[in-house]
Amino acid sequence: MAKGRSMKMLRKLGPVAVVGLALALVVGCGSDGGSSSPESAQSAGTDDSATTQAKGDECGRLTKSEVTEAIGPNDGGQHDYQLGGCVWTATSGAKDGIVEAISATVLTKPEYEAVAEVGEQVNGSAEGATYDTMHGELWFPCRSGDFCGIKVNISDPDKRREVALRLGKSLQGRV
Repeated sequence: MAKGRSMKMLRKLGPVAVVGLALALVVGCGSDGGSSSPESAQSAGTDDSATTQAKGDECGRLTKSEVTEAIGPNDGGQHDYQLGGCVWTATSGAKDGIVEAISATVLTKPEYEAVAEVGEQVNGSAEGATYDTMHGELWFPCRSGDFCGIKVNISDPDKRREVALRLGKSLQGRV
């Protein structure tokens, strides 16, 4: 039984590794990771504005206060090499053995199909949204056939869904 689960997990992680490697190569070869505007580099993900963010501004899709409310003091957001988008990691250390983090991403349909933990249909978010309880992932259709995702990795499993739905609504309004 455990062997079957391990094989299923390995089959799911294979595409994630491929996407992660491709993203790392694109970032490493095609961009210095910087911004052409010093002002936008300083403000991305740090203020509380709810303006629509540019496609390349992954860490500006959620505000500082939204992320801080979910996981407390954090690193301000970094490019997520696993799923693309941005991941904010709590700076307060591990809680119950978990380093708390929030991820927000927008994927094309093929990327989404390769890596998303789809879960069950969920109410309280966009039409067609799914939530995977085990991984704390909320996915919903957004922006011209793309898929938006929020992953909530927090120590309190009872609050994961509520936080994912709240942050999903914020993300939905900005892409």
